[in-house]
Amino acid sequence: MILIKTKKGKAGVRNIHFSSSLTVDQAISLPKFQNEFGRLEGAETCWGDRASLPVYDPVGDFFRTGITAINSLIFTAGNSHVQNYFSYANTTARGIVPKNNLSKHNFNLRESSSFFDDRLILEGQANLILQTIKGKPTVGGFYMNPLQGLYTFPRGMDMAPYKENFEVYNEKRNMNVQNWYTTITDFEQNPYWLVNRTENEDKRARVLALASASFKVTDWLTLQGRGNIDYVNDKYQQEIYASTSPGIAGENGRYIYYTCQTTLLYGDLMAKLNKSWDDFSLNAAIGTSITDTRTSALRLDSKTASLYYPNVFTIANINMSSSAYIEELDDARRQMQSFFAMAQLGYKESLYLDVTARNDWSSTLAFTERKSRGFFYPSVGLSWIIPKSFSMPSLISFGKVRASWSKVGNDIPLFVSNTVGHIAAGGIPQPNDTAPFGTLKPEMSSSFEIGTEWKFFDYRMDVDLTFYKTNTKEQLFSLPSSAGAAYKYYFVNAGNIQNMGVELTLGAVPILTNQFKWNTTLNFSRNKNEVKKLHDDLASFIQGNEGFSSSYAMRLVEGGSFGDIYGKAFERDKYGAIVYGRDGLPQEIGSGNTVKVGNCNPAFLLGWGNSFTYKDFSYYFLIDGHFGGEVLAQTQAVLDQIGVSKVSGEARTMGYVDLEGHHIYNIKGFYEQVGGRNGVTEYYMYNATNIRLRELSLGYTLPKRLLGRKQFVKKAELSFVARNLFFIYKKAPFDPDAILSVSNSNQGIDIFGIPTTRSVGFNVKLSF
Repeated sequence: MILIKTKKGKAGVRNIHFSSSLTVDQAISLPKFQNEFGRLEGAETCWGDRASLPVYDPVGDFFRTGITAINSLIFTAGNSHVQNYFSYANTTARGIVPKNNLSKHNFNLRESSSFFDDRLILEGQANLILQTIKGKPTVGGFYMNPLQGLYTFPRGMDMAPYKENFEVYNEKRNMNVQNWYTTITDFEQNPYWLVNRTENEDKRARVLALASASFKVTDWLTLQGRGNIDYVNDKYQQEIYASTSPGIAGENGRYIYYTCQTTLLYGDLMAKLNKSWDDFSLNAAIGTSITDTRTSALRLDSKTASLYYPNVFTIANINMSSSAYIEELDDARRQMQSFFAMAQLGYKESLYLDVTARNDWSSTLAFTERKSRGFFYPSVGLSWIIPKSFSMPSLISFGKVRASWSKVGNDIPLFVSNTVGHIAAGGIPQPNDTAPFGTLKPEMSSSFEIGTEWKFFDYRMDVDLTFYKTNTKEQLFSLPSSAGAAYKYYFVNAGNIQNMGVELTLGAVPILTNQFKWNTTLNFSRNKNEVKKLHDDLASFIQGNEGFSSSYAMRLVEGGSFGDIYGKAFERDKYGAIVYGRDGLPQEIGSGNTVKVGNCNPAFLLGWGNSFTYKDFSYYFLIDGHFGGEVLAQTQAVLDQIGVSKVSGEARTMGYVDLEGHHIYNIKGFYEQVGGRNGVTEYYMYNATNIRLRELSLGYTLPKRLLGRKQFVKKAELSFVARNLFFIYKKAPFDPDAILSVSNSNQGIDIFGIPTTRSVGFNVKLSF
């Protein structure tokens, strides 16, 4: 079910609101480098002798100050029968990575009208979003990532010649080609070439429209119908110039063109009942809905097949050989039909029983062996407002206990139950490599929750406690087939993933006077995840992308949990001490990502927010803490291996590496062993515990006497906002957010991820 809900005009009110904000961002989680040991002659690493090196900061010079400006204008008007709402918002931003810019326009119109003494209410809404992103940076990884070449640039060398002349003229090719200090490889390229000559543009146009009508048949029965359309048109282009790494682009460059149009239609009909009698009340609804999604897409990618003419980025110039890639989706349709009912039965405004039931029929379950494409999921909940039943002490203002059980279903992706082959680029038939698996079932998630909520001292103190348990079963997994099988992969329903946790919120108003108010809120949450079961043929499953290395991965193993990181570890004796070889270097175990070295999930999270108001001033700050969990600093491993990191320089100055109290004097040999993409991942696991000042704001509302006698401006608010100002405490030698925010698929593993930023800005709000 997809609904659109926004603000609307108020009866009898005409207002104009204008707001403007400007925020600047600065990269703060940058690696630390040494500047005492230069490049080893004839090599790309910095294991040379100590020298007096020039002081350059190629990393700091690369990132720029990010700027985000948001301006919005809102008009509202209405009377007792018609309300109007119109808004326009514009966002312009430039990222901290060069060439990364965003432009966004958002138009929103909403109308609401009532007829026949408000028995018939008609509503309509239209929303238009236009967005363009240029130079979208790589979020992490080794390929096409400017941070790889930037961070590994030899110490003491001057980046300026490669920044100002990232391309040079090549007489043989009669064009400019990439300029870099060393051989261009998949992992080693000029960062300024990558931001200037692997350009990309991502455009999106989105239209959302909603219409609804509700008719009050009686005082207790209402009929309602709703419908909406969501149309999205995406267009992506990337132009990769000739002389980019040959493993990524062809000799004459690479062109990627992608367009996708998705239309989602939703409609529902519902009868709603609201009835009270004696000590009882009943709120109920019964209805049906349909969701229909159609998608058409075309992706063309020259890949290493190259272009006919260098740096001519058109579809006609793509060499459509077998090395190119083409994918076309023509009006792919997915439909969900649903029938649902819900009811809330109340007794004496104190005891409430909530029951829901829903059955979905999905087109993606066609061609399965199920008798029906439908799946059913119910829920039931009970809540009791205790002060409505018993007389409570005066200090208790409100008290409630609640419990619920629910089940939620989810269908499977398109074409999984009936996979087909296609024609690949160059007209070559591409047989289907995935079995059409007909026994698939929908994914099911069941959850149980109990909680309680209390308020004290005339609502000046409150407590909200929730315990939950969720089990997700029948998840969809893709498994490799045995050798010689007709298909490479097959799908199965498997798994039982359990989450158990507790959430606690404590709120209070310690000070409340006519001119001063202090409101404080403390949030605590803890979640424990466990893989109860996978599949008899699935011993483990790698989550997302394991990176460009086999020595680390996020792996699901029965008995483990989401977020488990596997890699290589040190060999240890029966007392837990590291075992060393004759060369004085530590021994390692694990042929790849086979040893569990940590888990990225926190033991618990804690947040403390405080707001203060004094006359026309307001002040707010938020402190949050991430306690426990570990992160893998793969970036640090690469920098250590080539000798550019600060710690590798400090070790050479000291004369040894201290590893759990043991001195290792072969410093270069140690870092070459444990560092890099295939090193000992255990060494680069860090505790992610940190406490930071996450947000701070200071606001001022201008007194009306300063707005003039005619009060053209009815209200004016000014505020200063800052985020990620500083750490109060952290265990890792870097900002864990630089890793934890890289991406959901690689959460907990940093592979040259975009740095975290510190933001400061101003907001202005005016009402007319």
